[in-house]
Amino acid sequence: MKHSMIRIKRIWVVSLILVITILISLMFSNTIQNAKMVAYVKNGLLTTFINSKSPAPVESQFNFPNWENLDTATDTQIMNYFVWKNRSSCQLAHDFGGTMMNNPSGLDGQKTICIDPIITPRGYECLIYSFGINNEWSFDENMERYGCEVYSFDPSMGAEDHDHSAKIHFYSWGLGNRDEITDNHWKVFSLSSIYKNLTAKHGAKIIDYLKIDIEFAEWDVLPQIMESGMLAKVRQLGVEIHLPDDEPIENYRAKAKILRSLELMGMVRFDSKYNPWYKGDFVQLKLQGSFGYEIAWYNSKLLHVS
Repeated sequence: MKHSMIRIKRIWVVSLILVITILISLMFSNTIQNAKMVAYVKNGLLTTFINSKSPAPVESQFNFPNWENLDTATDTQIMNYFVWKNRSSCQLAHDFGGTMMNNPSGLDGQKTICIDPIITPRGYECLIYSFGINNEWSFDENMERYGCEVYSFDPSMGAEDHDHSAKIHFYSWGLGNRDEITDNHWKVFSLSSIYKNLTAKHGAKIIDYLKIDIEFAEWDVLPQIMESGMLAKVRQLGVEIHLPDDEPIENYRAKAKILRSLELMGMVRFDSKYNPWYKGDFVQLKLQGSFGYEIAWYNSKLLHVS
């Protein structure tokens, strides 16, 4: 009887040690996983899981190309940079708006938005700035249905300031790198000036999505947005970039470096689509390709905290 009691006690002790070991292992594993998630976010990568059963991100997915040497990048490398998608940085990206085209069939002018919970525009409190309408309202109307307040801008339409609908407010202003009236009598303002003028209407809110489609003027506007500090007010950014067809490699490198500067300031690319209806020869590069790309980023410094 005495020996039986001793054996039972030993079994209980061994079982208790085993349970404690398992619990410590689980705690240690969770700590490592949490640390990895924090590290991924610090590197500008969304790691929000849809639910507790979702697998952890595979680390090899986050081994992105090194774009630090754009000064010496070849013509092919530069074009690869423009089309680089970086899709693993957003688990769920949706396209909003656009016009159906033929030859090839597909949407033109759509904007991609990351709707992962940690960065998504939150319906019924989100703010959208949309530059470049050209009488094509599908993106703006989609965002209104999503629940956002939309401010739309285009000086080229010959339209007066008006409310396009209950939550879409149109201004005949252009986006530029300074405030001016152009030779064709367009009113053009910097993003910081426009935001300051409209703060009384929408409050000092974050711009949940900034859409820019302004036909080559993006190359002047983007540096000014960075220099002015307005990037800190932009949660997601979608830009249609336009490339000239006949310039030396140095000019394409300079444009790539503008986009890379955005990324070095915390903007994380999550999508890029080339325009298949806007293709041809890059004369001096002796390459063929697309002259337009729809590129989207989110701001890793403006993740939702709750």
